[in-house]
Amino acid sequence: DEALAGSSDLRIAVERVELARAQYGIERSALFPSVDLGAAATRQRMPGAKPDRNSISESSSLSLLVPAWEIDLWGKLAARTESARRDVLANEALAEAVRISLVAQVSTLYLDLLDLDKQLEITHRTLEGRRKSLRITRARFGEGISSILDVRQVESLVAASERAMAEQQRRRTQTENALSILLGRNPGPIARSVRLDALALPPGVLAGLPSQLLERRPDVLAAEQSLRGADADIEAARKAFLPSLALSSAVGFASPELGDVLDSGRYAWSVQPVLGLPLFNAGRLRSGVELAQAQQRILVEEYKATIRQAFREVSDALVAFEQLSLQREASRRVEAANRERLRLTNARYLAGIIGYFEVLDAERQLFESEL
Repeated sequence: DEALAGSSDLRIAVERVELARAQYGIERSALFPSVDLGAAATRQRMPGAKPDRNSISESSSLSLLVPAWEIDLWGKLAARTESARRDVLANEALAEAVRISLVAQVSTLYLDLLDLDKQLEITHRTLEGRRKSLRITRARFGEGISSILDVRQVESLVAASERAMAEQQRRRTQTENALSILLGRNPGPIARSVRLDALALPPGVLAGLPSQLLERRPDVLAAEQSLRGADADIEAARKAFLPSLALSSAVGFASPELGDVLDSGRYAWSVQPVLGLPLFNAGRLRSGVELAQAQQRILVEEYKATIRQAFREVSDALVAFEQLSLQREASRRVEAANRERLRLTNARYLAGIIGYFEVLDAERQLFESEL
């Protein structure tokens, strides 16, 4: 919840949706006439009816104006509006993709933190055991029981544990910082509410049918809406070749005297339809169609690639979940076997059957398998 509230990436994605909605509102408004209120008053001294002198004249008007409004005879404006609407839907899907990705990143980083906590716990326990072994080995060396080679080997294992602990602490701090940024905080520590051992794995993962997958994936939905918007762009570009009809009109009052402008006899109106047909534009309209078609072809390929990538990611995730579960069980068996090996190796060493090197090797393998 904190990440969803504080993420800059998510806020940017939401604002892109608002931008698309505003653009859709602009395109949709072209389908309807706009009405303005106009008022004008003029007083001037200009040549009048008598050629030998100028005269003073006045005029005034108060009216409702309808500026040039293109009547959508062929659906060109509707196609542009549809393209803008598809852009809104595509940006909404992309915002949902950002939200899902953010949740996944937060979950992954939090699990990484719990994993590193557990590794540090294992490393700390192993380090304490190796330091104890080092003290004993040095004491045995002082009494002439162990060789200097045994001491050096234990010292090497102690240093290896200290190196592993430093590496794990560095990774843990960096992971905390990365998670803090996702939460909209400054870099800092992250409180834990559970241990890694307490989390239970789900019994299985069902991806659903492919058609259901395509209906859920926001990246696929965004690609689909963008493609539909490109179809509308082509339709609008093609219809730009057809004649256009624009209508300008006004209704109100007009008078040569400012004081008489609102008299009932001064009621006035005007209607001006304008029919336009493109004859020559140096290939601009044709290039517009070719541009829209090229963009559509690009989006078709992007749509195909998005679908293929979606199926690949799901397939990879299912295989990973299955195989990592098997790997996890096998790793548990390896750890149990190494733990038993260390017990038996210690017993054989204390009985004088083997050297201390085999004990150290058994400890090293147990440590690696625990991690």
